Amino acid sequence: MRAAVWEHFSFTKLNDVKGKYEAKCKYCNNTHYKVNSGYGTSNAKRHIDNWLLIKPFLLKILVMLLTSIKESLCVCLLKQSCIIHIPVPWSSVLSFEHLRLKSILHETLSHLNSRVCFNCDCWSACITRGFLTLTAYFIDSNWSLKSRILNFHYFPPPHRGVDICLFVVGLIKKWSLKRKEFSITCDNVGAMDVMVAKLKSDLLSFGTLPVAGCFFHARCSAHILNLIVQSSMKVIDKSIPSITLWEVKVRLPY
Repeated sequence: MRAAVWEHFSFTKLNDVKGKYEAKCKYCNNTHYKVNSGYGTSNAKRHIDNWLLIKPFLLKILVMLLTSIKESLCVCLLKQSCIIHIPVPWSSVLSFEHLRLKSILHETLSHLNSRVCFNCDCWSACITRGFLTLTAYFIDSNWSLKSRILNFHYFPPPHRGVDICLFVVGLIKKWSLKRKEFSITCDNVGAMDVMVAKLKSDLLSFGTLPVAGCFFHARCSAHILNLIVQSSMKVIDKSIPSITLWEVKVRLPY
């Protein structure tokens, strides 16, 4: 008696092998399995189970696309179908979602009436790999404070102030935020000071900064606090080993 799973396949007899058949999936028309009493049905069953789960979602998405129902619902169903092993490359789905959200954010920022405060951070990971992020803070039309990461990009050393400035200016233009700048916060390394000085000079030449740029450069308070703690630790640096050794001796039973 033939297994129920083979109802979803069409069969072709192999001429060169006696008593053996090749089964082709009726849904994808691309998957082939050899059929013989010596072969099992596990792979074929797993393949069909996935398709039977996926099929209802694909039909719903197709109907919605044809009847022009809201895009948000189609995206939601697409996410559900991906979770249930839909045979679509994850990179394609993520790329589609990324471009959609990027388009929405760009439209929001291009119609923004408020000023924007930026936060720029540049660091090296694993000694040689550098990265740069630029975050925008703004008040939306509902008077709510919003923050959005505009960029997380590989930025190899050396992190020179002039190069960082050119990169930040390019991002400001790309996101339609030119003439909307108010301030930028960054840490206190020399490269960032150079970057802020050049960026401030360029913006002042275009007359886009309010109050002549007096509030443009905001130094990172967390970085300042970290420098204070490190400086304080240097004062008591020699005492720490002695305290540690004393604690070890006190805890020893002899």
